[in-house]
Amino acid sequence: MHTNIDRTKIPEAGTIPGFSLLDETKLSRIKLSNGIDLRTYRYKKLPVVQLYLVIRTGAYSDPVQKAGMTNLLSEMLDEGTKNRSALKIADDFDFLGTHFNTWASMDGCGLSMLSLREHLDTSLEVVSDVIQNPDFPENELTRIRQNVLTKILQEADQPNVLATKAFVKKIYGEDHPYGYPLLGTTDTVTSIERGELSDKYSRSFMPNNASIIIVGDIDAKEIANKLETALSGWEKGNALSADVQEIPDPGGSEIFLLHRPDAVQSQIRIGHRGLERKHKDYFPVRVMNQVLGGQFTSRINLNLREDKGYTYGASSLWDMRKFGGHFLAAGGFQGEYTDKSVYEIIKEFREIRDKGVTHAELESAKEGLIRSLPRQFETPSQIATQLANVALYDLPGNYYDTFVENVQRVSLEDVDRAAAMYIRPENVTVVVVGDADSIKTPLEYLGIGKVILTDAQG
Repeated sequence: MHTNIDRTKIPEAGTIPGFSLLDETKLSRIKLSNGIDLRTYRYKKLPVVQLYLVIRTGAYSDPVQKAGMTNLLSEMLDEGTKNRSALKIADDFDFLGTHFNTWASMDGCGLSMLSLREHLDTSLEVVSDVIQNPDFPENELTRIRQNVLTKILQEADQPNVLATKAFVKKIYGEDHPYGYPLLGTTDTVTSIERGELSDKYSRSFMPNNASIIIVGDIDAKEIANKLETALSGWEKGNALSADVQEIPDPGGSEIFLLHRPDAVQSQIRIGHRGLERKHKDYFPVRVMNQVLGGQFTSRINLNLREDKGYTYGASSLWDMRKFGGHFLAAGGFQGEYTDKSVYEIIKEFREIRDKGVTHAELESAKEGLIRSLPRQFETPSQIATQLANVALYDLPGNYYDTFVENVQRVSLEDVDRAAAMYIRPENVTVVVVGDADSIKTPLEYLGIGKVILTDAQG
């Protein structure tokens, strides 16, 4: 088959698509009588209804000696209620063809349910029981706790996970809940008891601390009435508050080295304190990071992968949370180039901070963010997840309708200012998981900071 396509030239991108989620006939927000923040989106393409429960209390509220409690609580939600056993809950959902999951994050927790429209009433009956009446049976807790401990043990053999855990712990410190893994540690998870889960539930799971997202083939008023009935016994309360301390500033650079004998690859994490999710410079920072390490054509990836050949891929991200966050660059690199990789990443930090970005880079970064947006709203689950983030972080109701506008509004001056203000190459924490016998001395020669041998526990 013959075509007139010139395959020696990169195809030009089309026009930037418009994007609008807000539509009064589809998206609405209702406050139920018991305080639930209900957000609905009418989706008629499939005869399904996606429910997403958001509890605005996350792992940040776990005492550090009980790290992993929020995750364990979420894992236990469907393991038995006052009316149903774990097996009964699973059988009921399976019979209805309803998909059910629980979730937890550093900033929130909850559950999700995807039901056929015709089975919605029965599915709501089961899910409302799970929401209101979890019983945390001891035998199921023993099993679920062991599952979590097994996951923690498995992660101990994964250098990429070890590197990230160690980095996060060094950034936030021993006394900050963000410094601990969502799963917790072997010691903290082992110490969590049934009564503590029950108490955490009673102080977190209450309608005035919850948002429910509904995406599907159902009218807003109809689902509101159904939820009023299904959750009529769910009573308001005083939600658990946590005094989350400020993230410490180390005031210098250090390299922490976790020894993996004979490792041919080094996992590297480099970064520092970041910003909270509702920071005023969220969009300039997002655009700036696209240039630095947020997309395949970013500076960090093109330098270390395409030019130097040290890695299959390297990137950077800003993990922005309710009470702060962190910035890091990450990747797996050939062991013999560990020191050079660290040097090149920090050099890219300096370059973007001191010299800014070009107009071409700015436009490419903005297009990358904008063109990827529609892919995040293709299914009911994706739409519900995005609306759940809006609820969890208390973002404007029209956040996604103004997303394109806010990205387009970011100027070259905004990006350069963000890089100058928030990138700190002289104050980085570097974590390397690799063969210390071969890479410690070259890392010391870099002169970035003291090289400290450490272990997975910090």
